[in-house]
Amino acid sequence: MKRLILLFMPFLFCCASMAQEKIKGQIFEGTTKTALAGISIENLNTHVKGVSDANGFFSIDAKVGDLLAFWSSNYEADTLYITSGKKLQILLSLKTRLLNEVKVSAQEIATDKFKTTPITGPFNSQVVHYQTNDSGRNVGGVKIVIRNLGNHANKKNKAQHFLENEQKKEEISKVFSPENLKTYLTIRDQELQNFITLYIPDVREYTAGNFDLIIYLNDCYKEFVKIPIKERQSRDFLKLWNK
Repeated sequence: MKRLILLFMPFLFCCASMAQEKIKGQIFEGTTKTALAGISIENLNTHVKGVSDANGFFSIDAKVGDLLAFWSSNYEADTLYITSGKKLQILLSLKTRLLNEVKVSAQEIATDKFKTTPITGPFNSQVVHYQTNDSGRNVGGVKIVIRNLGNHANKKNKAQHFLENEQKKEEISKVFSPENLKTYLTIRDQELQNFITLYIPDVREYTAGNFDLIIYLNDCYKEFVKIPIKERQSRDFLKLWNK
């Protein structure tokens, strides 16, 4: 019996080692090859997360067949399907398209005279091979290549959905930031922050086909000003509101 246990232990140790495999790599800006710190990484199969260090290096629990996602507020998000345990070199593209801002005066808010410009946030999540320009130079981003990878298409769809959802959350945060909303509303400081806390939409509401930012802000503002001014300017607004 002791001999059987001794023979079985190496097998368990081997399995444990395989389950704890580390994938390492370094993340760069696609054009300048500058190492990027603070890039978020997630294994979409296990939901283990990490972040790149000051020199762009990262290490994360992953194995062949897993799908890694890379994103930050300043760079286009990408995903990578792991095909080997070799060190990875990730190139990310700097975001160049920003939200279209709509300038609406306080008087327009008060009189319901709104004009709207669509706010868009196109997003591409791509896998495997990096893009190059006509001269062959890396420009960041990756091309989709599917070569008998079994359920890779399902994993890519999962990654696409995850990254689109994260990008929409980021877009909502920018649209409903104090810096942006102060161009639409007359309220400021704590009162504006309370307005945002109360009315910032979730991804489902924001991406609904009939969502219109200006109409939404107008409707919310009308409801918000019905709250007594001392309450809506209070630092304890949430406590008062949840009573």
